Amino acid sequence: MAPKKDKQKIGASQSSQPKTSETPTQTQSPKRVLPASMSQSRMAHPASIVPYAGHPPVPVIPIANRFTSLGTPIGSTVGPIRPNYQSALVSDYDPFAIVPPVAPIAQTSQSSTQFRKSSPYFPKDKVNLFIIEPLYEGISDPITIIRSYFPPNSHFFPPAPYKDLKFYRDILHETKSVEIKPIKDRDNPAVILYHSLYIQQILSQAEFSPHPYELKYLKSTHPYTYADYIDAWYNIFLHQTVDFSHSWLINFDAEFKSPFPYWFLHWWDQHGPTADVLPIEVHNLTNYYASKSQFNKQLLFFPKLLLFIARYKIPWIMKWNYHANWESKIMSRQYFVKWWDKFSMDRISIYVFKDFPQSDHPPKPSSPTGSVSSAISIDGKSKAELRALAAQLLDQASQMNDDEDNESSPSASSCQPGSSSFDPNIPFAQDPYDAYDLGSD
Repeated sequence: MAPKKDKQKIGASQSSQPKTSETPTQTQSPKRVLPASMSQSRMAHPASIVPYAGHPPVPVIPIANRFTSLGTPIGSTVGPIRPNYQSALVSDYDPFAIVPPVAPIAQTSQSSTQFRKSSPYFPKDKVNLFIIEPLYEGISDPITIIRSYFPPNSHFFPPAPYKDLKFYRDILHETKSVEIKPIKDRDNPAVILYHSLYIQQILSQAEFSPHPYELKYLKSTHPYTYADYIDAWYNIFLHQTVDFSHSWLINFDAEFKSPFPYWFLHWWDQHGPTADVLPIEVHNLTNYYASKSQFNKQLLFFPKLLLFIARYKIPWIMKWNYHANWESKIMSRQYFVKWWDKFSMDRISIYVFKDFPQSDHPPKPSSPTGSVSSAISIDGKSKAELRALAAQLLDQASQMNDDEDNESSPSASSCQPGSSSFDPNIPFAQDPYDAYDLGSD
């Protein structure tokens, strides 16, 4: 219904003025006069036009701005501009820190720039945790069930009250098995973005004790056995953030030279990278390395990919989350792995062909790739020349007879991890999100 007009007398001097209408709850605003300096022929923006009294407001025509961000950009971290990690992870608690942070940081809901992760995560096998009992019927969120099932701030059942995440961290730390480093936000040092874990050594049962039930003691006086030591390799990754965005950058330390215990194969199957996440260069170099290396009886038990990654220190990224199978009523933990896109294989290929030169098996004259000098030197060659040489050698190695793969002696152990001439001192970025340098902490 249109508002009623004011029944007021209008003088003769105002007879030409159009009548205005207003609602009972509105008051008529005074006239606004355009500045005298504004030319009537000059076009103004529609939003700046002041309508005359009684004239309907001029609608503002929406103009699409092609420079306006449509949605949340992926956000590149390349170059001098770094993404805002203010709310990437808002947990100030680091269970792996020797000294816990003093001042907590409040959680913020501000959305941060998304990291550019071109390589996707690939799922690994699930680890079944427990049966979802009838008391949880009607709860569709697995996290709600988890928070009710496990102790507070924990994602597993401690076998004893003192066997928490810090207990397992101390075992690996005091045995010099791993080095764990928190990667923090530069703008907010109390905010932990993710962790890196470098494998320094893996104690076998013989190195720990001939009797795995024998007790050893931490600096905290808590006892532990070799079974606790093995459990520490699994439970150490059970730190998680509130939003389940935490991830691990895993690699072998530059000084890693330990032989692998047989139980480590199970750990590798659960936490190691799969063939799906690795680029073709890794597969080609692994095959070449396997055809040239000499394996002893124990190393033949392990995948060649594990031996190659341990020797040439190739990192990968791992994370996990929960998965509820409502049909079978099973709660499980799902692990995911991905390739680190910023890692360059060009440098690795140089060391592979330096450790195993092509001169050991000269190419056949009938090879379609042509002949190459049996003595190959990499000194003085540019990066582009080395890359071309590596590609040529890989092509020639793929055409060799399969009989050459079995010429190695099983009693030799020249492929022990750490015996490579790989130089760990050559600097390269180790941050999967290309924002921080682990070596700077």
